[in-house]
Amino acid sequence: MRGAERVATRSIAVDDVGEHNRQMWERLAEAGIPYTRPLGKPPRDARGKRRFLDELTRGRLQGVALEGKRVLSLAGGGGWDAVLFAELGAKTTLFDISKRQLATVRALARDRGTKLRFVQGDMRDLSAFTDEEFDIVNHHHSMVFVPDAARVIGEVARILAPGGIYVFSTMHPVALRMQETWTGTGWGLKQRYFDDGAIPFDDAVWEFGTVKVEARTLEYGHRTSDLVNACAKQGLLVDGLWEFSPSYDGGEPGSADELERQLPAYLEIRARRVALGTSRAKRAARRARPPAGAARRSTRRTATRSR
Repeated sequence: MRGAERVATRSIAVDDVGEHNRQMWERLAEAGIPYTRPLGKPPRDARGKRRFLDELTRGRLQGVALEGKRVLSLAGGGGWDAVLFAELGAKTTLFDISKRQLATVRALARDRGTKLRFVQGDMRDLSAFTDEEFDIVNHHHSMVFVPDAARVIGEVARILAPGGIYVFSTMHPVALRMQETWTGTGWGLKQRYFDDGAIPFDDAVWEFGTVKVEARTLEYGHRTSDLVNACAKQGLLVDGLWEFSPSYDGGEPGSADELERQLPAYLEIRARRVALGTSRAKRAARRARPPAGAARRSTRRTATRSR
């Protein structure tokens, strides 16, 4: 696929939280922290690209055919995911709130001659997309930055086709509440597990080697049951749930690395939109069907709307 398309312009954040975090991520992307740019380089051949993508997605989509599929990389700016989905044959859209992170991937796609669609927006408002528009939605780690995860899941359920797959991850709601609480002998909780609201952090500095940038993002520890039940309410069948840390090597007592050796840093869920043998359009047609014996209008006179 050749030539990167233009960014589709639209409204961005849906509220003050979204706007604040958008500004913080623009700051982080400008500093070039690892989360905002592609890391490593995939092989040139298709098998190698697929292995690289499966590693990025932790095997959650392993074995799922991508050729011809409609894929949304949700809040996926800055990384390889969208580019590799497209190069493996998927019709791919990249959606992110950060203009700078979209620009990073747009430049990468242009250099590689990879065709992508780019949309800037808030993950809680996917009105840029029609019902059942995607077969796969891949959503990596960013649910933590919105207070209303159920709203995101509802939007994804609407745009996911029957039988479609939604994979999303977020910070683990327990470990997130325990950050910065080391007492010298153990960790505590800075917020009850049952409380909502942004989790307060004293240290707003993101540090990666020599790169240090202050960005006080607002972060929310979504309870596991709330995420699973939000999927169930929207007709999404959860068929996988994982708790994991990026490394289990540990670190100094009280450090985040040591906490993540003891407890999972991330929570990840895979869900599928239940296919009941009928699509939304078919259900609508069935409801509109006149009862037996009723007069029928000529289909020649009835305009149909194309999608």
